[in-house]
Amino acid sequence: MDIQKIVRRDLKGAAAYVPGKPIEELERELGISNIDKLASNENPCGTPETAKKAIMECLDKIYLYPDGESYSFKSVIAEFHKVRYENVFTGNGSDELLQIIMHAFLEPGDNVISSQHSFLRYGQMTRIAHGEYRQAPMTEDMRYDLQAIAGLVDKRTKIIVIANPNNPTGTIVYDKEVRALLDKISDDIIVILDEAYAGFVESKDYPDALKLQKDYPAKPIVMLRSFSKIFGLAGVRVGYGIAPAELVKYINVVRGPFNINMLAQAAGIACLKNASQHAKSSKELCSGEKKYLYESYKKLGVKYFESEANFILVKIDDRHDGKYVVEELLKAGIIVRPMKSWGLTDNFMRITIGTQDQNKRLIKELTRLLNKDSKAAADVK
Repeated sequence: MDIQKIVRRDLKGAAAYVPGKPIEELERELGISNIDKLASNENPCGTPETAKKAIMECLDKIYLYPDGESYSFKSVIAEFHKVRYENVFTGNGSDELLQIIMHAFLEPGDNVISSQHSFLRYGQMTRIAHGEYRQAPMTEDMRYDLQAIAGLVDKRTKIIVIANPNNPTGTIVYDKEVRALLDKISDDIIVILDEAYAGFVESKDYPDALKLQKDYPAKPIVMLRSFSKIFGLAGVRVGYGIAPAELVKYINVVRGPFNINMLAQAAGIACLKNASQHAKSSKELCSGEKKYLYESYKKLGVKYFESEANFILVKIDDRHDGKYVVEELLKAGIIVRPMKSWGLTDNFMRITIGTQDQNKRLIKELTRLLNKDSKAAADVK
């Protein structure tokens, strides 16, 4: 068999997305326990008890198919955001939602525009859907450059994707910047605001996607949200989108009839109805620990980018070997995410904001690796 004669031309040489290393894998490889996973931006506060209870109450019914329409779940989302039911669609995490949108609207030769150093799956999804992926350069402070994105638009541009906050930089685009972009581009271009980390944002200049939809009724603006981060449901995979009803109609044609399982629907409903305190506590933990980490990184001479998400992009000094640091952290039982795949150097890493104990352990190990005998080692204890 010659696979090169069978596989689609635009997938040749493509690599699968590699998620953060699982705890179980590190346990198998090194035979260690007491592992802190700070690589995948999971919520250290865990899952709301109300969501766990909702899942347990479904267990006797899982021999049945779930509601393929997700009627109750979508109704709760619509009520939560004060939008019409017809504007809501659901998916197996926002990742699947993006893939569905691309399959629904891309024709071969259409292009999708996003930013350099953004979520790797955007490019993969575009190619899978027979599109061309374009990336605008980032600003010096690791932010989306929406003017540069506007400069890449042509007659075949179908979708613009904005991760806000961006993964892996943690930076955001501001409301006035999004409005300036919308004022420039055609009404035939779908603008997706991927807000997987919106629950952690503190900036007052963060765009209100639903207000943008009202202010620009002729623009196909899509807001995507995930339950994986602020609500700690990464393991059951559930997300949703809000868009003009005309778009949702075709999104539902592509969407599989049972793409949201019964447990995920129940957990999602419970989160929106009864987990506001969990979301608040998660955000407060992130905000407080972020300050500690900023101060600690500064003392260690580690460059960091101020983040509106639950992770921080850092860069260790070039006199250190980034690969070595990542490997040594793994040996110490701490998993972080190296950034080479995102087009950054080996000295960049994305590190999830954990609990106070996890963060102190991280700083202790970084101190040992970067500055073993210096006064800074004592200062950050």
